[in-house]
Amino acid sequence: MFKSIINDASASAIVHLINGIYKKNYPLDMNVKIEPNEFIKEHPKTGKLERIVTDIIITLSSPKEKAKDVFLLEAQIDDDLDMTLRIFNYSAAIALRSRKVSKNNSSMKIKMPVPAVIYWETSKTKDIVEIEIEFPDNKTVVYEVPSFKVLNHNVSELEGLALLLPFYILKIRKELKRTANSAKRTLLAKKLESYILEIDATIKKCKKNCYISDRDAGMLRGKMLKMNKELYSDYKEFKEVDMTLKQLLRNEAWEAEERGEKRGVKQGVKQGVKQGVSRTAAKLKSMGFSIAQIIEATGLSRREISAL
Repeated sequence: MFKSIINDASASAIVHLINGIYKKNYPLDMNVKIEPNEFIKEHPKTGKLERIVTDIIITLSSPKEKAKDVFLLEAQIDDDLDMTLRIFNYSAAIALRSRKVSKNNSSMKIKMPVPAVIYWETSKTKDIVEIEIEFPDNKTVVYEVPSFKVLNHNVSELEGLALLLPFYILKIRKELKRTANSAKRTLLAKKLESYILEIDATIKKCKKNCYISDRDAGMLRGKMLKMNKELYSDYKEFKEVDMTLKQLLRNEAWEAEERGEKRGVKQGVKQGVKQGVSRTAAKLKSMGFSIAQIIEATGLSRREISAL
């Protein structure tokens, strides 16, 4: 899901995320490139070629300067004892791919990416893990790997990391798994619903502050609906939560339509409830929502949506 969000997000939203995670201050008009995340590497012991797949590699460059900064983002649901080793392995592969060799082959320069690990749920990992690299001349270089623990924050604190907001619905997941009591599940559903409304308010605030675009906002709500369905659709107590999310999608489409009308975009004559639903579906479609999500939000058939 994280890769999907990054691939669907606007460039300014990605820069905003980088600024939030790494405490940087890049202008939001930086050039953004999502780099290939697969490498072929020879295994040091067996000599066999193996495929290495990272999560997200992002290059930021200024429109006016040639300098580039490369960021490696790895996402984890829980603690992983091998994550630090994998981060170094990935970073070395990324650095070697962009190596610069002198014309006479007498020297080579590599630039390590700036790494970070995002933990979706609670983690005991330190905020910064250090990888100490010792060279033959006894010189030591420390490679720092910061970690960001999403659920250690409240929703409002994620305003600076808007693309992470959908993952906050994981907040009740473990507690829900531990209980078979319907009354307790209902309380958790109410708690989740309050989180979702708070997330929606934060998305609106991010949009107002121009951290994310209208399309980003719709995309984040759509991803949240999809995550909710995957995580909680088997629990009867969570039907109201699903309905709340669908209503937020409808609201997004109606607000987008109203903005368009204010800019003088004619939407046609309203002809009853069915035409209103069709218009909502068309707006969701133009904003990049999948047909499955539009069916969930509007109740229209696949054929009706395809014809819009």
